[in-house]
Amino acid sequence: MMSLAALYHSLEQATIIGNADGEWLPSSEGATITFNATVHTDTINICNGPYAGVSEAFKVERSTNDKAFVEILTTVAQSLVNRIDCWPSSGLTTAVTLAMISKQVSLMRMSLLPSLQRTEQMSAADTLPCMVHNWLGERRVAMGIALSHPHLYWPELYIAPRVSQERSEPFIDDPFSILLGLPHETIDGTGFSSLKIQTQRPNDYEDQLNILNVLASLDIQFWLAFATQEKLLKCESLFYNQKPEVQQSNWFLLDLNASQYLDPIRHQLAYCQQVLALQHIKA
Repeated sequence: MMSLAALYHSLEQATIIGNADGEWLPSSEGATITFNATVHTDTINICNGPYAGVSEAFKVERSTNDKAFVEILTTVAQSLVNRIDCWPSSGLTTAVTLAMISKQVSLMRMSLLPSLQRTEQMSAADTLPCMVHNWLGERRVAMGIALSHPHLYWPELYIAPRVSQERSEPFIDDPFSILLGLPHETIDGTGFSSLKIQTQRPNDYEDQLNILNVLASLDIQFWLAFATQEKLLKCESLFYNQKPEVQQSNWFLLDLNASQYLDPIRHQLAYCQQVLALQHIKA
């Protein structure tokens, strides 16, 4: 069996190219790693095993030791399950792996926030491929890795908040309680009802869409005012279903109208997560 030293040496300097939109070319220095890519054939390509039609957790092509790379990725992925309660994406698994074995890593087109918006062409039974991953959990892990490993250059991981262009009216409810479907109190007793966390389309469908609309439009200051690590952890499970073929999804993940509000809500949660992570580093 080829020594792991050759594999590690070949990955000392690496560029990881995610699957977000945008043009790209293989790096002229070090290894370039892609995912499910077909355009360029001079990169190391990594696929999820099921996507590639193999029994292993991953399929690796064109590295100096594909078999060993698969074994390393599988071990890292299994360890990540304990942290995000879900099988991780190939992108996060690769980033965490290279954080440990490489000397310099650049990551491009990889914010770990693929869109949950459904399109009119999708049937009610169709699920978005990205819906099976816990992206907020992945960003939580990625943020910790990036902030503690200075040899990782990952600019797209850091996001700006969505700031409302309209004048913000005072919002007196805890938006996390509304989003999580929890009982909550308001100062004047006229607060919003909570989002219904269930698999069936709710009877008060229009009211529920309005709740999602309000949360999606809410300025970041109101999220930050109530953000805690505990609340953010609870929110992670709302936005994914690891096994949609055997387990029903939250209704808003499969509803065309409701899904249009999910990306802005999740973006604000990711920003809160980022702020708390930076505060922890500075503390």
